[in-house]
Amino acid sequence: MTSGFCPGGGTGPACIQCLFGGDVYTVANTATAEATKAAGDYAVTITLGGAEAGDTYVSAETNRGLLRSVTTTAGQSLTYAFVVDVRAKEGQPSQATGSGGYAGLDLFFSGTSPQVSAIGYALVTAATKPVMVYVAGDSTTCDQTGLEFGGWAQMIPQFFDAPIGVANYADSGESSSSFYGNSSMWGAIKSKWTEGDWVFIQFGHNDKSASDAQVSTNLQKYVADAKAAKVNAILVAPPPRVGSVPIGSQSVHEASAQDAASKTGVPFIDLTALATAWYNTLGSKPAAMKFHAMGTDGTHTNIAGADKLAELVAKDIKTQNLGLAKYLRQ
Repeated sequence: MTSGFCPGGGTGPACIQCLFGGDVYTVANTATAEATKAAGDYAVTITLGGAEAGDTYVSAETNRGLLRSVTTTAGQSLTYAFVVDVRAKEGQPSQATGSGGYAGLDLFFSGTSPQVSAIGYALVTAATKPVMVYVAGDSTTCDQTGLEFGGWAQMIPQFFDAPIGVANYADSGESSSSFYGNSSMWGAIKSKWTEGDWVFIQFGHNDKSASDAQVSTNLQKYVADAKAAKVNAILVAPPPRVGSVPIGSQSVHEASAQDAASKTGVPFIDLTALATAWYNTLGSKPAAMKFHAMGTDGTHTNIAGADKLAELVAKDIKTQNLGLAKYLRQ
């Protein structure tokens, strides 16, 4: 444990890691080593509970939330199903911090007394393909690999039941233009999605020099690509920067996402407004900073903050009764 956190996600005092499959590295040449994880989408079932009472939090890969803490009584068993996206490079597509991790499928269990009685997993095939939700975004959204930072989309898997799987390709520092032109980001998403899948699209924090109109035009390109592939797009406005509480006006291109959604006819989740309203209920900036990286970063949330923002997104999916609502975990 480091500062109360378990490797792979969750808080202690008990930390259990279960690593399935593969050599960690294959040396491509004398200068480069690439992880050769047994990549793909895994169908996973987990039975929690045992002879003793317990509380169990489940995460996967690199600090990716799979299931909020579950309490079981002595002798009780509860079974859950998941889809876990496993990539050769955990975390972010192009960041050095995303190069670590373990080979194969990685599952982690934590809590004061985690109780795990059975684990089953299988690499999905064309016949058992899940419904995938891809994520295009920046550092406020991505799978963060450190303990202090958390992107909301790395916590969104815990709100969905199988057959939904989440593949988060968000990357720190990306704008609505840079992500679109990158083969390891938008290109990778397009190479993997199939008809009926979904994609969250959120940009704005790194579009500082672009106008609202330009960002809207950029976002419409993502939607056009998704529609051409018969993939369902959802545009998300970025979470606000917390400079003070109450939060003042923002320049994160919330209007761009709303405009692009209106012009393309796809759903819009106003996370700027939803998160602003939540932060304002906390009453002060110090209270809000408890949910932010290092307690001082007004832009980036920590894992607790990411969990809350993911909850706001999931609740809005239900409120709007979007197509993904039927897959939300009850």
